[in-house]
Amino acid sequence: MRPGLLVGGLLALTSCGGTTDPAALPSPDAVVRMLGQGSRSNVAVTTEGANDPRMRAHVYPLSPVQTAHAVVDAIERLPRWEVVAGKDGVIWATRRTRIFRFVDDVYLLLLPAHDSTVIFARSAARVGKTDFGQNRRNLAELWEALDRQVSKSVNSKQ
Repeated sequence: MRPGLLVGGLLALTSCGGTTDPAALPSPDAVVRMLGQGSRSNVAVTTEGANDPRMRAHVYPLSPVQTAHAVVDAIERLPRWEVVAGKDGVIWATRRTRIFRFVDDVYLLLLPAHDSTVIFARSAARVGKTDFGQNRRNLAELWEALDRQVSKSVNSKQ
C-alpha cells in the first residue's frame, strides 16, 4: 500500500462518526441510560465504589450551577478538549487525540447532593473497537483539571 493511501484512509476515518451539533445534546435520562450500559473496550463509565479512582463519580462542594461553571472553565484550559453543549445538568464535551484526531465524546451528569454536586461521567470513542485505555485517561485528565479548578473556586471564596 502506498503511504499516501494509508494517510488518506486515516484522515477519512477521523472525519467519520458522530456529530458535534449542540442540538444533539442528550437528556439527563438518556445519559443515565448510557451510564447504565457500563464500560467496554472503547467506553469508560464512572460508577460508585469503583476500584480505579478515575472510574468513580466525583463529588464537589459547590452547587450544580457553580460546578457546571467550573467544569466548563476546566475543559476550556485543556488542549484538544471542547465543550459542545450543556443543559439540565448534562455537559457534553469532546476530546481529540493528538495524532489521528479521533474524537471521543464525554458526557457529564451533574446531580445535586446536599451542599455538593456529584458528577458521573462517560467517555466513549466514536470509532474503533478498542481505545487502548484512552477513555480512562480522558476521565483522569478531566478529574485532575476539575479538581484544580474547584480548588481555585473554593479558595477564592475564603
